[in-house]
Amino acid sequence: MTNDFIVIGLTGQSGAGKSTVTEVFSKYSVAVVDADSLAHKALKTEKCKDNLRAAFGDSIFGEDGEVVRKALAKAAFSSKENTNKLNQATHPVITELSKDAFDKAKSEGFKAVIFDAPTLFESGLHSICAFVISVIADKDMRAKRIMQRDNLSFDEAMQRLNAQHDDEFYTKKSRYVIKNDGTKEELYKKAEMICEELFHE
Repeated sequence: MTNDFIVIGLTGQSGAGKSTVTEVFSKYSVAVVDADSLAHKALKTEKCKDNLRAAFGDSIFGEDGEVVRKALAKAAFSSKENTNKLNQATHPVITELSKDAFDKAKSEGFKAVIFDAPTLFESGLHSICAFVISVIADKDMRAKRIMQRDNLSFDEAMQRLNAQHDDEFYTKKSRYVIKNDGTKEELYKKAEMICEELFHE
């Protein structure tokens, strides 16, 4: 790895275990930028609200004028077409917020940032990454994880997962692929092997 500041892309389907991988990287003094957190921030911006209103109408907004995330998810994950509409509405704002976060990490002295972004390729932000790591896992395992994490029913979880890409979409575009098919400890070890390769001096 060079001495220059680099952005490492981290992607994969929902529930695959990306957040566990970022935990490992943070131990190696790598800044973590979470696209999901930035997406929540983006939903508060007028630009994003306008884009979403044009894509899905007023039904996804509450009386206070804010986006109702559960209503948005129901609309956006009902089909791949609607998921694409969501991405097109939110990605421009998330991209701006992401670049601001990278600049902040660089100004704070970090040499690298890992960018946890489920829609990394769809947003085009993989183009500014030095390379990409993808985390993949069995669909049933992912469904159980997001049901627990996001308080979803099985049908809601499967609706969300069925709107996402298959493994090959991620693996063919990534330098590293982590198959999360075991325990959390095993996932840690797989991530640490990559960190050792990248940051061992």
